[in-house]
Amino acid sequence: MGFFQGIKGKGVFILVNLYTVLFLFLKGNVVLLAFLASIGLTLLILGCALAQYNWWPTFVIIFYVLCPIPLAIGRRCTSDSGYGMRDSSPCADLMWFITSVIVISSFGLPAVMCRAAVIHAGSMGFIMAANVVIFTTITIYFMTFGSDDSLPSF
Repeated sequence: MGFFQGIKGKGVFILVNLYTVLFLFLKGNVVLLAFLASIGLTLLILGCALAQYNWWPTFVIIFYVLCPIPLAIGRRCTSDSGYGMRDSSPCADLMWFITSVIVISSFGLPAVMCRAAVIHAGSMGFIMAANVVIFTTITIYFMTFGSDDSLPSF
């Protein structure tokens, strides 16, 4: 006789399986997010550490830290549905505007540095690739863990 065969009713078995599948899905996303973040930071370090490159592009890390802050603050001002694009409030609009400014600034800073001959074009390419990977990671995080009840309480 199996473990769950002695329990009366199949609702408990279905509920336990649902939590198991949800836990494995979230665990897989956490691994994916960690993998993407490590790839992005590796590209950032390569943009600074290869021969004839300098450390100036590491200032982009400031934008990586600042990007989730308006999203987290603005989420409290919007409705309970999370980060939906259908929500229209001044707080939500300001949240998206500030986040857009931060993301565009992180792409603009290496371009301006390259134009001013502070960094090389190869370094700018590595930093742009790192920006794409890191901001994709941040987007996946907020889409996956966007609501308060997204993590099960075990």
